[in-house]
Amino acid sequence: MIYFLIIFFILFSLIAFTPPKDICQKNIILFGFGVLLIFTAALREIGVDRDSVLYEEMFFNYDISMVEPSFQLLSEFIQAHLDSNITYLFFLYAFLGVLTKLFAIRQLTKLWFLSLLIYLSNFYIIQELTTIRAGVASGFLMLCLKPIYDRDWKRFLFFAGIAVFFHYSALVILPLWFLGKKTHKQWLLLSIPLGYLIYFSRINLVGVIPIPGVQEKLEMYRQLQELGDEKATAINVFNLLFFARIVIFYFLLWKYDLIASNNKYFPLLIKIYCLGLVVFLIFSTMPVVAFRINELFSVTEIVLIPLLFYGFTPRVFSKFIIEFIGLCFFFIVLFYNKLIAF
Repeated sequence: MIYFLIIFFILFSLIAFTPPKDICQKNIILFGFGVLLIFTAALREIGVDRDSVLYEEMFFNYDISMVEPSFQLLSEFIQAHLDSNITYLFFLYAFLGVLTKLFAIRQLTKLWFLSLLIYLSNFYIIQELTTIRAGVASGFLMLCLKPIYDRDWKRFLFFAGIAVFFHYSALVILPLWFLGKKTHKQWLLLSIPLGYLIYFSRINLVGVIPIPGVQEKLEMYRQLQELGDEKATAINVFNLLFFARIVIFYFLLWKYDLIASNNKYFPLLIKIYCLGLVVFLIFSTMPVVAFRINELFSVTEIVLIPLLFYGFTPRVFSKFIIEFIGLCFFFIVLFYNKLIAF
């Protein structure tokens, strides 16, 4: 598996550096790579990634009443009609997770292949190969961005509803509708310091969420935290990767007018990215919630980081910067977090 990912990274880097100009060729290459990513995720062996064993147990043995309706329905259908082959489950999640993100990339940016590279180096591994339910939800979050910009509430609610159907954490998509087109840069500048201020004050904002189904999951996470579960207790708001994201955020903010003139969705993207960073800080008392919402909002990196292309000259240097960032993400996810086994 890991060798396939390295080969894909090299191929995507080469295409991103010298992309074709013909729109037909670009579409063929983009979705051709998408097919490779879908089948790589669908055909992986159980145990090669961090979560596939858990999904296998949920699929065959355990009570899945606490899991989203999508997982229940798909599992029941596959067990009834497709010989209980879990590969079909992985294929359906990979198909939806990859395809939604590719369509969103085509809608939101002209820098398709730089975005594809950033997607592969980070969110493809984290989501399509591990947290597959969240991967589909984040794909539909990205599809929500154009309806938010266009003020098309019907399409927005349609995509947001599907996202929640695949992962309950996607409920946080709904307030994004109220992000206006106007950006108050001074609030964005102050957002991270305010987030750290709330972090140091140890204010618990998680307990105020009044949604019954969500409260049950929060109670489960709280109990895991008390038992010392590693995933429920391990959080570090001073880690190098988080600081790197803050640096990227402030650089994008510094180049705000230049980038916004080249991409009309940029003001919306950077506000959602900012929310992801702040949420990681203010929900730190419940690490599972902080990680999940941050991961969901940070999917905007797929489009945002390539927009650094407009912030540097010459353009060749811009591409080197973006590909270097992608390489750093790639090594952190693969070797530091050890999400994929050799």
